[in-house]
Amino acid sequence: MQNPEAHRETLHEMAAALFDEGLIDQLERFDMNEMADAAYWHAVEELQSSPDHYRGASIYNVVQVTNGKLLGTISRSIFNFATDEPRSASFPYDGKVYSDTDGVRLTLGLSRKIGKITGLILEINGRQYRLIEIERVINSVGYKSIDDPDTYRALVDAAQIAYEERDLRVFEKVRPHIESAAFCLCPACHDQFGESEGCNVCVGKGFVTKPNMGLG
Repeated sequence: MQNPEAHRETLHEMAAALFDEGLIDQLERFDMNEMADAAYWHAVEELQSSPDHYRGASIYNVVQVTNGKLLGTISRSIFNFATDEPRSASFPYDGKVYSDTDGVRLTLGLSRKIGKITGLILEINGRQYRLIEIERVINSVGYKSIDDPDTYRALVDAAQIAYEERDLRVFEKVRPHIESAAFCLCPACHDQFGESEGCNVCVGKGFVTKPNMGLG
């Protein structure tokens, strides 16, 4: 599930519609909402263990893994090369990303070459490229990915408290911003109390910069 917040909202809206139509009573509506909330927390836990997923509503820089060179951008699943050269009039864009039961793939317009996207890695022409999220649509509003370490730290701390207290309203507001940020939890200490302080990987921060971000 790529967007657990939207899924939860849809389930709550369905329960409200059934209640308004008189098809369920207040207790049944409460039970349905409880199940939707439980499904949300389960989905969040799964995403935390496997955070790298392509999202069609986001904007990505596509950079070569080996040298960080920019290949192009993917904006709302539309791909364009990082070049000023004019493209064919019959193709308003250079490629498009498709998602189906076979996975996620990038199809280039003129050459018809197909690249496979696994997680946030694109493989095409024998090379690997990393998709770096730079903007995400959250509640119909586009937000730039957070690249300030202090802001990220504050959001992570707020999310941890909300998670422990099962404060769903706070957690669902901050989670997408944490996920799309230029940082991720340290793979060595996992930001665990008592371990992050002496961690050589994150130098006590509890988080690290994502690969190919070019941040200090």
